[in-house]
Amino acid sequence: MLIADLLSYGAENGVTLHHLENLTGWDGRTVRRQIEAERRRGTPILADCKNGYFLPDSEGEKTRCVQSMRGRAKEIMKTAAAIEKGETD
Repeated sequence: MLIADLLSYGAENGVTLHHLENLTGWDGRTVRRQIEAERRRGTPILADCKNGYFLPDSEGEKTRCVQSMRGRAKEIMKTAAAIEKGETD
């Protein structure tokens, strides 16, 4: 089963993780892993906090999602660097 087959185009048609769990019968971790695998094979599954998962209906949606992901990645790297510098007991 492909998650992309369960999705529609456009953020306004997003599907929540909970709904995908119900549709697939999988737990959230499995759904997220499947989404990641499909993305890495080239399927542009997008997501946002408001709408859930969806396929892009424009280059703008794809660009916004990629910018958001890159921004989160930068914040994670900053946090990782701060932890590395932190003291241990």
